[in-house]
Amino acid sequence: MSEVTGRAFEFKLFRKVLAYALPYKKVFASAIVLTVLLGAFGTARPILIRTAMDEYILGFDGPGLTNITILLVLLLVLESVFHFAFMYATNYLGQAIIKDIRVKLFNHLLKLKLSFFDRTPIGTLVTRAVSDIESLASIFSEGILTIIGDLFKIVVMVAAMFWFFDWKLVLISLSVIPILFYATRWFQKNIKKAFQDVRNEISNLNAFVQEHIVGMSIVQLFNREDAELKKFKEINDRHRKANVRSIWYYSIFFPIIEILSAISIGLAVWYGGLQAAKGVDVTIGDLTAMIIFINMLYRPLRQLADRFNTLQMGMVASERVLKLLANQDDVEHFGIETIDNVKGQIEFKDVEFWYKENEPILRGVSFHVKLGERLAIVGATGAGKTTIISLLMGFYAYQKGQILLDGKELSTLDLKALRSQFALVLQDVFLFSDTILNNITMKEEMDVEEVIAASKEIGVHEFVKDLPGEYDYDVKERGGMLSAGQRQLLSLLRAYLTNPPILILDEATSSIDTHTEELIQRATDVLTENRTSIIIAHRLSTIQRADTILVMDKGKVVEQGKHEELLALGGYYANLYEMQFKEAEQKAS
Repeated sequence: MSEVTGRAFEFKLFRKVLAYALPYKKVFASAIVLTVLLGAFGTARPILIRTAMDEYILGFDGPGLTNITILLVLLLVLESVFHFAFMYATNYLGQAIIKDIRVKLFNHLLKLKLSFFDRTPIGTLVTRAVSDIESLASIFSEGILTIIGDLFKIVVMVAAMFWFFDWKLVLISLSVIPILFYATRWFQKNIKKAFQDVRNEISNLNAFVQEHIVGMSIVQLFNREDAELKKFKEINDRHRKANVRSIWYYSIFFPIIEILSAISIGLAVWYGGLQAAKGVDVTIGDLTAMIIFINMLYRPLRQLADRFNTLQMGMVASERVLKLLANQDDVEHFGIETIDNVKGQIEFKDVEFWYKENEPILRGVSFHVKLGERLAIVGATGAGKTTIISLLMGFYAYQKGQILLDGKELSTLDLKALRSQFALVLQDVFLFSDTILNNITMKEEMDVEEVIAASKEIGVHEFVKDLPGEYDYDVKERGGMLSAGQRQLLSLLRAYLTNPPILILDEATSSIDTHTEELIQRATDVLTENRTSIIIAHRLSTIQRADTILVMDKGKVVEQGKHEELLALGGYYANLYEMQFKEAEQKAS
């Protein structure tokens, strides 16, 4: 949650946001120039109207009135053109800046450690990348430049009023301005906190909705609809209350400006009328121009409330976005050494890893995988099998020990170079909402015939050709149009097409029919041939074919060897085999 400083406007934060406008400094400068011109044109109109009334209307000068009317029309046309240009420039600037920031933010997210995503709700990150950045655009399109323009107009108009009119009339008319100043300060201090609450509740709302839509099957399975609806109503109510608080401040401030505007006009008419009655040099044109000036003066003051609302919302959003961009603690930090022609020798030496101090996940893990060998990792849930894979892929940094790839320390290698040596097939296959072709090639330029040949080689083409559109079939979000077995077959094909020197495979086959399991086994055999393979084993066939079996328990390697050797020991593996694999062996026979 953002810290509330109590200050109405954070100039340090604004300077950081303004830095993103530097590539568009010409557009920014043009907007400033247009602001000055709009202020000057707006101030000229009341003066021309005063002249028209005093000299041409009361003086019965028809030609002069016609000429000044034409001048006023031309002035209004020019003002409209400049206003259009100003609005276009500010909105263009806002959209250009958020495009740059959104790209920078997404690029930053791509570099963050998986541990960051483990503890950060997806809905919160979606809020940062979408709605918060949209609010940030309003700083330029509707915020600071418009506020500068309004303030410039106010200064010019007040200066013109003192220059063209009796200073006493001006002072009396504007005597309520100090009250407006204090009301504005009160409003500014309170509205920032209100807007921070609004942004926080939007983030909470997005996170809740995203999580529960993804997990809707669980909600319905356990009949949690009413309970989750109650939670949603509570979050939604907090969001409503946060918005109502901001509206409450706005609803007080706006009428104050209206009342003060009416009082200013009343004072101008009262004092100006008394002076005119006394024969002092105050004309009808003066009073008319003063009323127009006061209305024009309070119009930007009224709009400033709206502008400041927009600016504050944008500043609160920018604070959250820039805080995420400034997060360097969660950026993946590995070496810079590249590695080519990997043979596939992997060695763990007394590796220790933990997420939290004094809560070790891996405890002194050591093993060695030679070129072309198959290593099967078995163990109970939570034994550390997946953690070994995550460390090898560089998803997490280990605290102690060494991990060597072809004799090179993993932490010295460039991450892209490291991960290009692996193909990873997970138990929970993730497919994007796209065609089968794009999912298995990851949109790399690849000949379709080459894809089909590979698909036939590992036995995937058979089911793909029966789909509407075949390789152009859209699998929808997370591959929802396909079965679990079909998704896993596609992930195996995706791995095969990358032709990696090292294969990492989580080969779960739960809820998969016998025919699909046979296809997966065939694909796995093709994939693991002549390459180093590390497999989190779920099937007896994989264990029996493995060159080495690593038996994990509570983060430690308790046994390692071949299938027959480990059974002969009569230890942990033998017990695990009796519980998990013997029944499968009996069924197969």
